[in-house]
Amino acid sequence: MNNESKLFRFGLLFTLPATAIFLLFNYYPFISSLYYSFTQWDGINKPIFIGLKNYTDLFHDQAMLHGALHTLYIVVFGVIISNPLSLLLALLLDKPFRTKAILRTAFYLPVIISLVVVSIVWNFLLKYDGVINAVQTGLGLGSYTQDWLGNIHFALGMIILISVWQGTGFGAVIYLAGLQSIPKEILEAAELDGASGWRKVVYLIIPLIMPVVTICTFFGLVGSLKMFDLPYVLTNGGPGDATLTMAHAIYNFAFVNQTYGYSTAAGIVFMIICVIVTTIQLRITRKMEVEM
Repeated sequence: MNNESKLFRFGLLFTLPATAIFLLFNYYPFISSLYYSFTQWDGINKPIFIGLKNYTDLFHDQAMLHGALHTLYIVVFGVIISNPLSLLLALLLDKPFRTKAILRTAFYLPVIISLVVVSIVWNFLLKYDGVINAVQTGLGLGSYTQDWLGNIHFALGMIILISVWQGTGFGAVIYLAGLQSIPKEILEAAELDGASGWRKVVYLIIPLIMPVVTICTFFGLVGSLKMFDLPYVLTNGGPGDATLTMAHAIYNFAFVNQTYGYSTAAGIVFMIICVIVTTIQLRITRKMEVEM
């Protein structure tokens, strides 16, 4: 046996513990989840194999269907509103002015605050006897007083607006890094050629930072798809199921209804949806990078 073979075997021997731990905590749970998704299981008693029944039931489950629809709203409106706002904020913060550092910190601050804390603060602001309604009443706008989180027509919109407020600063920091990576010579040459204002942004800056647009869109998409904390703490999916998301519905299947096999099947379907959506998004935006 030559020295290279000995070194290779020693290398395998030293990596064996790490490999075993990785397989134990990554692949084993996933394979177990696949098995449990085909069973009726309450988390305590022995699982009963029921084939595809969990999966077929999911497509007729109103909680799952409503959760999917609300998640779709959060994804579409969240990404459409948050992404342009992040870029606009980054363009403003890229300008030279004295309070630039303070404002960058202030806009990024909501990102580092726990979503649970954010939810509690916004609940204090939006509840019927909260600050916003008190301010409206003080300004003589008492007729517009609403239970913003208890009204079926406003609750989901409030969740979307709060998520946009909380996530815009994160996207702005990424866009700001992209803007600062553009060589100043290119921008100066464009200005000499007459490019200014929105024309410079649309035809020069955005094409140059398309990889950053891809990253921001991806993070926004994933964050919206797995939305759980805000609706759970603010409304617990209510009123009714007006703010129930897919992640929240899966949580309820497991920890409220004690149907762990059914919840596992829902989780696997949710994972597949996330993979499909993010793959499509990455292909579209990466193609735009090449074309631009």
